Amino acid sequence: MYIIVVGGGMVGYGLALELQAMPGHEVTIVEREGGRAGQLREELGEMVVHGDGTEIAFLESVGASRADLVIAVTADDGANLVTCQVAKHWFHVGRAIARVNDPRNEELFHRLGVDSTISATRAVMAQIEATLPEHTVVPLLRLEGSGLRVVNLRLQDGAPAAGRAIKDLVLPRQTLISLIIRSDGALEVPAGESVLRVGDEVIAVIPDDAEDEMRMLITGTPSDASAL
Repeated sequence: MYIIVVGGGMVGYGLALELQAMPGHEVTIVEREGGRAGQLREELGEMVVHGDGTEIAFLESVGASRADLVIAVTADDGANLVTCQVAKHWFHVGRAIARVNDPRNEELFHRLGVDSTISATRAVMAQIEATLPEHTVVPLLRLEGSGLRVVNLRLQDGAPAAGRAIKDLVLPRQTLISLIIRSDGALEVPAGESVLRVGDEVIAVIPDDAEDEMRMLITGTPSDASAL
């Protein structure tokens, strides 16, 4: 697999090293800043190229037409978006992944065809929320192109779902409860007769627009009342 990593900062550097160590992977790092590109080239050799990953001619010169994956991880959201757009629509790269520095831009990236996004802010917030006893809905994974995502839900006292069997719940369309983590840590693959109890954590696949409905079912409060 040929992978182009645009952005030679610590994120791009670390990704490239991990990917290069995997069998069958060829990696090129693109870095726009000359001094940083020189430093990386001294350490990593010819896999580092100095240039602008938003330019069609430059991407063509580093073999974008044969790339299987382009990852744009600069500190500039605009540059990351343009790189992915060029990769997808000009070079027809199979998959493009972008770093999103401002979480408010994430939805725009998806609307414009970027296959996957990486948001450090969202990742850190998910880790923080997962450690809090009052957390209710923590996003785990977006299922790209499907309009679905995997979330972690914690059942609250007084919630409509508390003490009820799954088969008796009115779940949002396309929602699937795939795993129950009981309050004692026991794992249970749910059946229709499985009863949800206060303190249980539920791993579920839900539509992107169903978070408020699921939050109400699990906590009994709307999203604005349960925000931290």
